[in-house]
Parts: sequence; structure tokens; C-alpha cells
Amino acid sequence: MATVAYQGHPGAFSDVAARELVPGAESRGYPSFDAAAEALASGEVDYAVLPVENAIAGPVPRNYELLWEHSALRIRGETMLPIEMCLIGTPGASLEGVREVRSHPVALEQVHRLIAARGWRRSTASDTAGAVREIVAHGDASLAAIGPALAAEIHGGTILARGVQDESENYTRFFLIAPLRQAQGDTEQAQDDAVEAAGDRACVGISVEDRPGSLRDALSAFADRAIDLRFLIARPDRRVPFRYRFFVELTNVDDARLAAALAEIGGEQRILGRY
Repeated sequence: MATVAYQGHPGAFSDVAARELVPGAESRGYPSFDAAAEALASGEVDYAVLPVENAIAGPVPRNYELLWEHSALRIRGETMLPIEMCLIGTPGASLEGVREVRSHPVALEQVHRLIAARGWRRSTASDTAGAVREIVAHGDASLAAIGPALAAEIHGGTILARGVQDESENYTRFFLIAPLRQAQGDTEQAQDDAVEAAGDRACVGISVEDRPGSLRDALSAFADRAIDLRFLIARPDRRVPFRYRFFVELTNVDDARLAAALAEIGGEQRILGRY
């Protein structure tokens, strides 16, 4: 049976995504994104699932950095998961009795209007499913959690209200990460035939010269080859103060045009995955 690492406790949104991306696999929760990536890099699991972007809260930059840091890991697929936030209480609790809501800080921001309207106190947890587990273990009917329905099912919570997020069009994108393996001749290959063949998207990390127009020139190398820029974030290059690395997601990509664009850009770069 394949194994998939994710950050959080059983029933977290990342767990839901892991079950969708690798059906029938055993999903394993880890305390942090770094720990999940390390479990994959060390061979402890076969895959990892990492959230990279939420439609309301924005990107998760750390998970792009992890792909750069672990050079033997690659993006092999993605899914966009609808995020339905549920208000979850202890068995026998009621909506009227809630006085405090606990969840991951990003989840709490996604239900800001409900919390403000009700005047509830806020407290934080390491992840949404962990918050559900904590409030059920505590047994206080005035304490509720924000999390997925699966977490309520797994940890024995009671769903007091569904779809409580501020925006109905709330989605999170997740990457499926797999390691490379070394074949004869030191050629890198995908780990598992179960992973779908690469599609028309790619994610690359690039560093550009510190000069006027260098980023513009790099992006032009993609545009001149009809490669669409979908997403770009800048992250500090920790080796040199105030120098930045750029993570770029691209669509309408094929191997030949991508290779030509990267050759023109030059500098330090890495293809983080095709999917």
C-alpha cells in the first residue's frame, strides 16, 4: 500500500487532499510541512501532499522553498479542493452555547465575519483537525472548532453549522510530491508509474542578476515562447541578504520551449515539477 505524508492530524484538509490525490493510500500526518517533506526525502513515505495556495489567504511560500531545498523531490500532480469550513462542537453542544472558537490561524481568518458577528473569542491550534481533536478531548460545550467535516467524523465532534467561511468560492490547491530515483546512467526518473504523466504546467525556481530589468527579461523569455505565466512569488535567498529567488508557475508548457527559456534566463535555476 502506498503511503502519503501530509501536515496535520487525521481529517485535516491536507488529509482530504491526500486521499483524493492517491486513492487507497495510507495517509500519515506530520507536525509540520518540513517534517512531511523530510519523511518523503528520507524514503519513509512514497508521496507527500503540500498546500500551496488558498483562494482567500493566498500562497503558502514555505512549500515552494521546501521543493527547492529538497532537490530530489518533484511536483507530480495537483488538485484544487473546495474548502467547506464547519463549526464543530463537542457531543451535545449547541450553536447558541459557543463562546470560543479554535482553529489554525489561516482558517480563523476565513471565518472572520461569523466570529465577529457572534463576538466569539479566538484561540489557535497547529491545524484544523488538531483543533477538533482538542475541543472534543476538552469536553467543554462552549468551545468549538473550525475544520473539515472529516475531522468531526474521525474525532467524534458534532457539526453545528456547515459552510461558515466568509466566501463561498473558497479553494485550496495542493501539490502531490514524489521523489526521483536514480536509474542506470544517473538519469532521473519518476518514482512510480501510478503518478500521471506530466501535463502542460510547470513550476520553476530562478535567481536573476541584481540589475535593472533582470526579472522583466526573465519573464520575457517565457512570454516570447508563448508560455503563460500563472503565478509568481519572491522569497529571500537566505545566503545573501536582500537577494531574492523567484518561484514561477507556468502553463502551456512543453519540454523544448521550457528548456529554451531557461537556457536564455541562465543563472541558478531548478525545475520543481511538471504536472
